[in-house]
Amino acid sequence: AGDVVSQRFARGVIRSAERMTYTDVHKVLSGDAEARAKYARLVERFEWMEKLALILNRKRTKRGSIDFDLPEALLEFDEFGEMTGVTRSDRNIAHRLIEEFMLAANEAVASHLEALDVPTLYRIHERPDPKRVAEFEEMATHFGYSLTGGALPVKKFRTDHRQPRGSHRGQATVVALDNPKLTSKSYQKLVAQIEGKPEERILSYLMLRSLRQARYSAVNEGHFALAAASYTHFTSPIRRYPDLIVHRVLGAWLDGDVFQADMHSIAESTSTTERRAAEAERELVEWKKVKFMVDRVGDEFAAMIISTQRFGFFVELEELFIEGLVPIDTLPGDRYGYNENTRRIIGVKTRRQFSIGDKVRVRLDRADGVEKKLQFSVVVERKGRKP
Repeated sequence: AGDVVSQRFARGVIRSAERMTYTDVHKVLSGDAEARAKYARLVERFEWMEKLALILNRKRTKRGSIDFDLPEALLEFDEFGEMTGVTRSDRNIAHRLIEEFMLAANEAVASHLEALDVPTLYRIHERPDPKRVAEFEEMATHFGYSLTGGALPVKKFRTDHRQPRGSHRGQATVVALDNPKLTSKSYQKLVAQIEGKPEERILSYLMLRSLRQARYSAVNEGHFALAAASYTHFTSPIRRYPDLIVHRVLGAWLDGDVFQADMHSIAESTSTTERRAAEAERELVEWKKVKFMVDRVGDEFAAMIISTQRFGFFVELEELFIEGLVPIDTLPGDRYGYNENTRRIIGVKTRRQFSIGDKVRVRLDRADGVEKKLQFSVVVERKGRKP
């Protein structure tokens, strides 16, 4: 059933039985004959692991844990170290095995240390900021969805900021600031509704933005996204400092001692360092993307609009996991304005519209390595030319 019936904590030594990779394990579990023959003695183990991981995942889903499954950029290089492309990282069943087992281990350690009432670090995720949730609701209604009431008929709801909050006449549903009905299951249900839809990528990203950032804390406040009462980071002490601290806390308890440290100070500093590291990684990836695109100025690409602003719209290229801006003053054939309510860019004369989710063909006009930005323009379709 996926319930933890017992748990034991001990110092241990790991002896690797095989040098496995996510790719190889995925091949084994997907029925690849060559891989199953090569790792014949481990096949049954992997199949049991898969069954257990799926049971744990179903149990986690039932309690309301959110799984956005947002892709990350994967930079590809050739044997000489030259960048050859930017793709979406693959997340298969092998990744899910490890994720589910790590989540189970982290929860077990957190609940155990909390029961002992010893000072430690928790990984907490607070309830969403009501203002951000309201902003997301406003956007979701344009696609016919809501966090609070499932699918909505798009045409019946229109945002009108002149009406009082809470009014439903011609207005997008706004989540009350103290809405107790908004839980992680609200997000989970919406994630399930948009799965496989054209707007999945956009709404998942916007949903993620409506949530607060997870952080480290000396006080357990639960984990909203995982729907976990107690959670910590324990499974990666060789690369993440908070995990090392939790190992020291647990190790001291095993020795009949208490690990002495200012957990409040450690929680604050590690949370800050984590955000700084994430930002550094993001900047590096963006710089690499721009550098990769420098030689492609003038090339055309199929793209999708992922965000609209007063100054233009952002697109994501279909073949490459790369984003860039199309400035509003470069749009051809008309003068365009931005409609705040519908978040659409509309031509004054032609009434041509550009909105989130639209497919467009764009040309790369500029690659700025210093600002780490790409600028595109919409390709004008000419007679006799295939769109």
